[in-house]
Amino acid sequence: MGVSGTELEALRIVEESRAEVTAHAVSRKLRTEPNYARLMLTSLAKKDYLNLLASGRYRMTQKGRDELKTKKNIRDQPGKP
Repeated sequence: MGVSGTELEALRIVEESRAEVTAHAVSRKLRTEPNYARLMLTSLAKKDYLNLLASGRYRMTQKGRDELKTKKNIRDQPGKP
């Protein structure tokens, strides 16, 4: 099972950070509540799209990068919105 649209956007935010990112930073960029962002990021970590570090920050995994790449390739195909 893949990721939802909001989860995909959260993955993009983490990838764009090029480092570790907090749930609060993601929530600001998504314009959502920090608790919702934390719940979503923790869910993505459980699915191995992100690593949850001991510091409470999140880092992209290879599986997360692959998911973004797959979604980008699907979006870039002719006839796709």
